[in-house]
Amino acid sequence: MNTSDNALRARLFRNVGAEASARVLYLATRFFIPPFVLAHIGMEAYGLYSTMFILVAYAGVSTIGFSNAYIKYVAEFSASGEHQRVNRLLSAGLFITAPLCTIVFAGLMGVWPAVSGWLRVPPRMANDARFLAITIVGSFLLCLAVSVFRDALCGLQKIAAVQKIWITSFVVETLVIVYLVTAGWGVRGMGVAFLVRTVVDIGGSALLARREIRWLSIRPSFVDRASLKLLFGFGGIVQFNSLLSIFLNSVERALAAPLAGLGAAGLMDIAKKLPGTATAIPSSFASSLLPSISDLSGRLPEGKERRDRIATLYLCGARYMNVVSGTLFAFIVCAALPLLVFWVKEVPAEAPLLMIIFAVASQVHLLTGPGTSVLKGIGRPYSDFHYTLANFAALAITVPLARVIVGHWNVLGIASAVAAATLLSASWYLIFANRTMGVNLRSYWNEVLLPGLVPYAVAAAISAPLYWIAPQGRWFAGFCDALAGIAYLAALAPVWLWFCGKREEKDFALSLWSRLMKSWPMEIVNPWGLRRIQSVEE
Repeated sequence: MNTSDNALRARLFRNVGAEASARVLYLATRFFIPPFVLAHIGMEAYGLYSTMFILVAYAGVSTIGFSNAYIKYVAEFSASGEHQRVNRLLSAGLFITAPLCTIVFAGLMGVWPAVSGWLRVPPRMANDARFLAITIVGSFLLCLAVSVFRDALCGLQKIAAVQKIWITSFVVETLVIVYLVTAGWGVRGMGVAFLVRTVVDIGGSALLARREIRWLSIRPSFVDRASLKLLFGFGGIVQFNSLLSIFLNSVERALAAPLAGLGAAGLMDIAKKLPGTATAIPSSFASSLLPSISDLSGRLPEGKERRDRIATLYLCGARYMNVVSGTLFAFIVCAALPLLVFWVKEVPAEAPLLMIIFAVASQVHLLTGPGTSVLKGIGRPYSDFHYTLANFAALAITVPLARVIVGHWNVLGIASAVAAATLLSASWYLIFANRTMGVNLRSYWNEVLLPGLVPYAVAAAISAPLYWIAPQGRWFAGFCDALAGIAYLAALAPVWLWFCGKREEKDFALSLWSRLMKSWPMEIVNPWGLRRIQSVEE
């Protein structure tokens, strides 16, 4: 690998490190919010709150394609020094999305009675539901309308700075939730907290962009036809595919609410919360790949060198993304019940199996992330349809089949059908993406798939005793979960390096171990038998 490849990988890992660190903290806050809220407002009210984010997803699809276009073209144009083109593009985006988001919000409020009926909102919760729709959907659309500042920073790969703002916003949100819910605001307090988080995020991104990007200028007079063509060309394709993806990502809750009620939607959300939140950490690889690939495409002409470097970066990102995914989801799958006992105390009967289903489906879904980012980065966003359309086709088979097999609609049947469709469509997409980038199945298995499966064997061995411990009580289960998690990570490192590690990965691990252990007054023998690490005295 040449020097420029190493520099590109180093920058990618810096960005991934910043995003992953922020998302670990986000995961921690999301871990403690649901049990706290459930204890104060109950499952039905929590189900109403979580269902609002289905509306957020569908309302936000009106502009989400533009966000991808901002990141891609800011990276490309900045790499070639075309700052004025960046200003024109961002100006066109802002002055198109702001009125569009206003129209979407007004339209939602106009049809709210019908939406409320579709969600089967009980009459006693009608006012709360409308309040949540106004605050949560309105806040989200406001954030999308002015996302040009955040996305410009991401396109310039100032991701670490963006993550600091995001951390501040969700920490403030968490504190506001605790204060307002404790003060008796109920589910409305959660809506207000989301509004506060949005304001912090918007204001921080705008101020940072003005400070860090000296040449940034956004004006109505900069809007031109060429920028609109880019936004509606690239962005339009992403837009339509995002609509399909958002439906697919929320389809189980979208089906559960009208077919089984808000309680079922709340159960789905609880079972999916840990797997869904855990996806935020490995997905940082995919989100960091888009600006990196776009920057590479802007610097290198079309040819074999660019294709080879893109394929190398793709395999690198996919490998470590799946390693992180496997590490997280293996423990969630193998310790589902003990984790839920500590998390929510009173565990619904279907919740452990639901969480296992969602965890496996999440890891499979994440495998497609590097491919979609790379193909968007080289200007092929339409390739995503190979995944989304295949997923729709699979759902058309698996959902009715689940209804026939079970005999009625229930949460396990719906979740299993959605997971099966994800597995089928992801397999098809990976074959397509790897073929497009010239990656053969053997290389992909050795580089990506196998490293993400090894953690399951270690997690199964470590977590088995937890199932005898879980009935002993919530806090004891939590203590044992923590000990098992530490033991799991300690055992996984040498096992993974032995079976899957490359020479440079083993050397890095040994070097790190040596730096940690060199002050010990004893001789340390590394677990791979490759060399001996001597004590300080020696």
